[in-house]
Amino acid sequence: MLIVFYIASIITVIASIKVISCLRVDKAVLYLIIALFASALIFILLDTYFSAVLYIILFIGGTVMLFLSVATILRIRVDNVENKKRGISPKIWLGPLVLAFILLVVLIYGVVSTDYSQIKEAHELMHEMSVYAYILMSELAGFLLLGAVVIAYHFMHRLLSEK
Repeated sequence: MLIVFYIASIITVIASIKVISCLRVDKAVLYLIIALFASALIFILLDTYFSAVLYIILFIGGTVMLFLSVATILRIRVDNVENKKRGISPKIWLGPLVLAFILLVVLIYGVVSTDYSQIKEAHELMHEMSVYAYILMSELAGFLLLGAVVIAYHFMHRLLSEK
């Protein structure tokens, strides 16, 4: 589990630096979501489950709502994407999706490779950790699917516009 902690910490630092250095708001918000996912994983590994739940529900949910509000304010709509104006391009999803995929693989590896027989009170700890880890896995999978939907939309739009 120590390697999972270090990888999650590295992803948190990389995503946080990208949040600060990004010039586009939508790209910075995507990296912020990845930094919050990695921070929630660190809280799960440190056995502070209440903080992890706060990160998962409040901060990540709040960030998604912030992203939707910013998209509404900046009028990023389907007609802007179809008219090839300043829309959400699939290129901005590449970095966050790569980091989210690495985080998901590391999280699955951490849950699968843990030897629960050596831990005292293994049954309670395994149940408590696995519930929060599976919640985080499902949210990461949802984020990856959202990115895949955006990329598929742009791919299909370009494919149909060429015909």
